[in-house]
Amino acid sequence: MKNFLLFLTLLPALGCNKEPNPDIPQSFDYFIFGTAAGMCTGNCVTLYKLEGQNLYEDDNANYLMLSSQDIPFQATGLSAEKVALAETLQAQIPANLFNEPDGNIGCPDCYDQGMFYMKIKAGDTVREWRIDRAVEEYTTYCDLIMTTLDQLK
Repeated sequence: MKNFLLFLTLLPALGCNKEPNPDIPQSFDYFIFGTAAGMCTGNCVTLYKLEGQNLYEDDNANYLMLSSQDIPFQATGLSAEKVALAETLQAQIPANLFNEPDGNIGCPDCYDQGMFYMKIKAGDTVREWRIDRAVEEYTTYCDLIMTTLDQLK
């Protein structure tokens, strides 16, 4: 009986809808994610762009292109199953990332460890991050990016 009364007492608090964080966009024009390494040979950049219901793989993007506005992506979209993987990744972006200033988080690729790259456009706002996997707060999300990239191959 005590547990039931406690449940009834807590029910109103549990049922309340939280207000969305105004810093987190509710929808994106596009979401670019992947990895890059400056000191490697071969394909050192792997990026994908989720735009609407389409997912595009990079079209021979290189490390220097990350600083430009025009990263090339293939014209043909990937399958619906792969789109769903990217949508799942997008839905799990850590809320704290939107409190970070654009640019580097940690020391990405400083000691030849590579980096995780993300770029988001929502309305007129474009946000871009280069993330060092060693930053503990984002390690789990970086692992999720790697898992998603492996599934997209």
